Amino acid sequence: MQQDYPEGGLPLVGTHVIERVDMETGEHLPPSVNQKVLEGSYSTKLTIRCNGNRVRVEGNPSRWQRMDNLFGLTQLDDCVAIYNHVLAQYGLPPFTKNTKLKHRQSQDGKRSGLIGNGAEITLIDWTRNHMVGARKEASFIRGMSSIQIGRGREPKLYPNGMTCNWGEASEWMMTKLYCKSFELKEHLRRDKRKKYGVTETQLNYIDQLIDYCAEQGVVREEHSLRQKLLKRHNLQFYGLVTEADFHEHLQDIENAMKTLHATHDTHLSIADQLISSGVVKSRQAANATQSYAVLWQQGVDLRSTLKRSQFYEHKSRLKAIGIDIGQQFDVSRMCPTLKRSEVIEVKPLSIPSWYQLPRVATTNVLPFHAYAS
Repeated sequence: MQQDYPEGGLPLVGTHVIERVDMETGEHLPPSVNQKVLEGSYSTKLTIRCNGNRVRVEGNPSRWQRMDNLFGLTQLDDCVAIYNHVLAQYGLPPFTKNTKLKHRQSQDGKRSGLIGNGAEITLIDWTRNHMVGARKEASFIRGMSSIQIGRGREPKLYPNGMTCNWGEASEWMMTKLYCKSFELKEHLRRDKRKKYGVTETQLNYIDQLIDYCAEQGVVREEHSLRQKLLKRHNLQFYGLVTEADFHEHLQDIENAMKTLHATHDTHLSIADQLISSGVVKSRQAANATQSYAVLWQQGVDLRSTLKRSQFYEHKSRLKAIGIDIGQQFDVSRMCPTLKRSEVIEVKPLSIPSWYQLPRVATTNVLPFHAYAS
């Protein structure tokens, strides 16, 4: 998040500053200040920067000064409150809500952009926890990795089979699914074992958390909405958007799970699935699409076999039942049926009574209050 103060005069905050001068006019330009890394309790970090005109903070407020963030903050105001406590420590003004917008001056021929009178969100991550059952996480993730999501965003399944992401290098958005117990074992527990001053009680809590995630089969869904997407949909203006305004951009995984419910139904052929799902109306059309699905499973490159229009017509039909012929066929990534009432039942994860929700904390940076939602 960042906020501009055109009048300037704010204290410089960073690790070093570079003064800049226009060599042609001799005019002093705004200084360049690099970010200052702040470390709180439990090895959590935020970065802060101010060049006198712009205040910027980066980092995960749900994770700040907590051992984990399996369950975090759910309100934008709570996240900003944590940022503002840190800003106050450095004599900087708090992030404020936008109350009005105006068009900024743009170059000739360029589309005019909007500018607000408050803070701007430049990146925001949203997460959700799914409970799929013990030892079913990898099967669930592999199955999801068999299909594109959104507008042709291709999956990338990690070699360990525990993480899949879509749009990793995208400037618009990145979506990820990963096994939470595996991630906690690989990072949280290992890191804490190396830290001096970590108590046995804290280590036991971490082990309890890992065991809980493993027993429930927790798969974490994560959406990273980046600056280009936020600006395209005017979601960057803090105070003029609500949490609900972001929800329509967080449905790709949910929609993909719905299409995968009949991926490998042993009682219905592909043609029968197409007809029963209403994707096609005639048996002839269903049989034609089924024949190309079989060729795809045999390794035939349908892009070079079919005309472009035909390829995308059959791809659209098959994707509606969870088969993506735009991806290379890989039998190891075709998972058990994801029908929620049958093989893998997907449920929201409940918060156990012993879980430590956000609370008042004191660190070497600043005492602050986080609100448990």
